[in-house]
Amino acid sequence: MNVKGIESLDLSNNMFHLNQIPKWVTSSPIIFSLKLARCGIKMKLDDWKPAETYFYDFIDLSGNEISGSAVGLVNSTEYLVGFWGSGNKLKFDFERLKFGERFKYLDLSHNLVFGKVPKSVAGLEKLNVSYNHLCGEIPKTKFPASAFVGNDCLCGAPLQPCKKA
Repeated sequence: MNVKGIESLDLSNNMFHLNQIPKWVTSSPIIFSLKLARCGIKMKLDDWKPAETYFYDFIDLSGNEISGSAVGLVNSTEYLVGFWGSGNKLKFDFERLKFGERFKYLDLSHNLVFGKVPKSVAGLEKLNVSYNHLCGEIPKTKFPASAFVGNDCLCGAPLQPCKKA
C-alpha cells in the first residue's frame, strides 16, 4: 500500500496485535497525529524509521511493549506538541530529551527511564514521569507529587526534601 498522506491516524485500543508499526504508517510522508495506544506493538522504538517525523504534533504509543529510546523520535520532531509513551519498556536518559517551543505534554510513566529531571520540564503544561528510575532533585515546577512518585531516588518539592550531605 502506498499512502500519500494521513493527517490523523488513531488505531488505539484495537485487537490488531500489530507487533510493529505498520510499514504503510512508516511510509506516509505526512501524519500530524499518530495514536497507536494499546495496539499490541512489540518493538524497539530505535528501529522505527518513519519517512518523515518533522510534522508530527501528537504521538501516542502508550500501553504497548515498546522498548528502546524515545530520544531520537522526540528530538527530531520539530512541531511536536505531545508525546505519550506510558506503560512501555522505554529506557533512556531523560536529560537527553529536547523539548521544542511547541512541546506541552509528556507522559513517560511506567517505563525504565533513568537520569535526572531536566529544568526544561518546567515549560510543559502536563507531565507524568512516575514509576521510572529517575534520581536527583526535582527542578522547580508546578506539577503535583503524582507526576514524580514511584521513582528510585527523586527528592525535593513536591516530594520529600533532599537529604543534605
